[in-house]
Amino acid sequence: MQRWPSRPSLTVASLLLLAAAPALAQHCSERACTATNTVSVHVGTVLRLGVQGSTTVLATAGQGTLASGEGVGVGPTAVVRSNGTWRLQVSTAQDAWTPVGGAARSDKPAGDLSISTRATDGFTSMSTTPADVARGGPTSGATLPLYYRTQFTAASDAPGTYSLTVRLTLVGA
Repeated sequence: MQRWPSRPSLTVASLLLLAAAPALAQHCSERACTATNTVSVHVGTVLRLGVQGSTTVLATAGQGTLASGEGVGVGPTAVVRSNGTWRLQVSTAQDAWTPVGGAARSDKPAGDLSISTRATDGFTSMSTTPADVARGGPTSGATLPLYYRTQFTAASDAPGTYSLTVRLTLVGA
């Protein structure tokens, strides 16, 4: 049988005292001690924009649209996912439409295009400055169809096809 010297016993006792030191620092009066720590975490806003369809608008100025003063069309569908509040903004990539065919005029202003998330009302005139077209809160997938109206003026718009690129921007609000 092996005997332990008295010194190792003191070392074991010292270790036990050191292990108990954190409990003493917490002012515990019992054998078990519970400490409560508060942890704070900041979760930033996460935004995701999906676009189904083309963001290029093609509008044709024909006899019917020139007579009625407007052409209507269905644009792309935006799908928004967010864990916070958001705004969907729209703007044009350039100040004027691009003539594509026929005698389409080269200086047709981008403001002749208006956009809405409803087919019949709520249209906003477009420009290169972003404007809100929709807003919302946390969502796992808000689907926003976009509708276009193009204004035509018989006195200034020549028959032909016009093209304009629309920008969609999702912003945390």
